Amino acid sequence: MRFNLSNVLSRGVLSLIILSFFIIGGCDIEFGGGDSGGGGGGGGGNDEVETVQGTIVDVIPAQDLEGITVEITVDNGTPETDVTDAAGFFSIDGPIAGSPQIDFIDSNSNSLGKIGLSVYPTADLELGDITLNSGTVSFDSLAEVTFNGDVSTNNCTGNTGTLEVDAKNDQETVTIIVQISESTDLVFNGDDITCEDILLGRNVEVQGDILSINTVDASRVQLN
Repeated sequence: MRFNLSNVLSRGVLSLIILSFFIIGGCDIEFGGGDSGGGGGGGGGNDEVETVQGTIVDVIPAQDLEGITVEITVDNGTPETDVTDAAGFFSIDGPIAGSPQIDFIDSNSNSLGKIGLSVYPTADLELGDITLNSGTVSFDSLAEVTFNGDVSTNNCTGNTGTLEVDAKNDQETVTIIVQISESTDLVFNGDDITCEDILLGRNVEVQGDILSINTVDASRVQLN
């Protein structure tokens, strides 16, 4: 076999020209057989955003409901904030899953009260009506939550029992006990279902009242 140096060099130059074309054109080129899942590296890139909202209905001693700063802080991080409107309503979005503290602050930077919360990953948490009384924060009803998660345990028959649902984001997984009763709507594609239709590993959206830190009395469970 005869070795032709000029042919090798010509092919090498041509390869460099083609490679330069893709780089200049902004195309990503992958070498080797890397995992398409992107293994290695930091966070998963799918950070969830949680929402906490409520309405301040009374402040004792009396002051305006509008203009109260509401701060939610997780693990001494940077607070996520909102300012109440004329009706005392606020809504805060951000990476606030965990056990954050919510603080209510007047226009003179004085705290009107603070309290800890339990915010599940993916949760939309409605605190309802809130009263601030000389530093004490009280809720007029049970907090209502909507969240997504995967079913890890099914101890439910017909329309009675419990599910364990794992809500997760890039930082953590929290297991919530979901209480099912005859008043709970179990739904898939608009049709009623039973507990037996909810298979392990299935993703569900849960809506209900928070009874304790990790227990929800479900009003609706929808299979996704």
